[in-house]
Amino acid sequence: MRNANAKTVSVVFNAQDVQNDPAFFPIPGENPPVHEIRDLLHKRYNAASGKTEISVEGDEIRIVWRPEYIDVNAEALHAEAIRLAKSRQLDQAIGKWQQASAINGNDVEYLYNLGLLYYEQKKYAESTPMLEKAIALCPIHHKSHLALGINCIKLRDFDRAELHVSESIRLNKTGVLGYLNMGAIHSFKKRFNEAIEMFNKTIQLSPRESRAYLGLAKIYVQLSDSEAANSYFRKVIELSPNTSIAEFAEQSMVKTKPIQVAPLSPDHKIENLSKGIGFYLASNYPTAADHYKAYLKIQSSDDYAWYLLGETQLRMDRLDETVDSFKRCVRLNPKRGLYHKSLGTALFLQKKYEEGAEALKKSIELGKSDPLVFTLYGICLARLKKAEESVHQFRVTLKKHPNNPLAMYHLAVALIQQNDKKKAADLLEKIKSLTMYAPVKEHSANLLQKI
Repeated sequence: MRNANAKTVSVVFNAQDVQNDPAFFPIPGENPPVHEIRDLLHKRYNAASGKTEISVEGDEIRIVWRPEYIDVNAEALHAEAIRLAKSRQLDQAIGKWQQASAINGNDVEYLYNLGLLYYEQKKYAESTPMLEKAIALCPIHHKSHLALGINCIKLRDFDRAELHVSESIRLNKTGVLGYLNMGAIHSFKKRFNEAIEMFNKTIQLSPRESRAYLGLAKIYVQLSDSEAANSYFRKVIELSPNTSIAEFAEQSMVKTKPIQVAPLSPDHKIENLSKGIGFYLASNYPTAADHYKAYLKIQSSDDYAWYLLGETQLRMDRLDETVDSFKRCVRLNPKRGLYHKSLGTALFLQKKYEEGAEALKKSIELGKSDPLVFTLYGICLARLKKAEESVHQFRVTLKKHPNNPLAMYHLAVALIQQNDKKKAADLLEKIKSLTMYAPVKEHSANLLQKI
């Protein structure tokens, strides 16, 4: 027998991330102590076998899983199976891993690799139980969650696929394949905004991942935006020339009538602004930002250019720079509600609820009345512990936008905190009955079970 530490699996959670994750705490604004979060994680990732240890250091919680033992004979078969798999002798490799599992049925690696090889052979029904057992043995094995999620996509079980792929992302926030497949799942479910976000996150982590660009192209085809779709198809062809994916992209290009474009102004500053907008529309945010900045060096008093730069920085998740740009356009043109709305949204994302509330309130005063502004303002008030004001704001929101599920949900949360559970339950039931898709419906169902 070898030391079981040789096959340790570990994951580190940030307490704040767990606190803000609705899968753990569906009621926003909860502030549980770290030991309570640790106990919750221990319960969620309780293993069927092996030893699980949880340690806390500051705001970080580390979960470590170790198998009970390692069998030398099974490991010899495992090594032989790896060699056979690399030489594409898949049936023989499966046989070796089956033998290894017969000797030591609690080894996650054997089960995971069996699941992968069955998947490669398109034996999805056989792959599934292998990966399920691997997860039962070691619930923090993000590779098994991802593989099972992808397997479920092939089986067209998108709800279950979403469950496991989202878990793989939760356990491994830098995993490109997790975001790529979550984008595919959202696309299958026609959740295009969420799909675009996931594909863009994939590109942020791996700028040359042509499959993410292809996913975006397919979405824009369905949205009848041929210009955007073709720009992504061209990116696929550029990144993966002479491949089947490039051939598919080339065949999928949307035929459009030629558009007469006026020549660019000879003024270089205007050219930079025009190019910035073009790169932004093609989701090439870093290059768009460079062109906006070049323009603003010459024309620093252009409030709309600062707004465009802020929107671009927001897409790159550069919140400090985003807030700075939006503050500049507000200073230059304080009477435009759109700028205050954008500033308030960025401050909300930074969890600067007091400043965010002020900006959002100002945008409402200047005539912005869309559901997002009203709802975010109410959430800011709730996070600032202004319960009565937040309840009033959510009710105002629902008078203007009666079927706003996000406002309903947060009003229900506020009512629960005021111990008015009957009205909260009525709202949550109403959210469940809505025919439209809304991610908050799942959170509403979970919250309803708790009251």
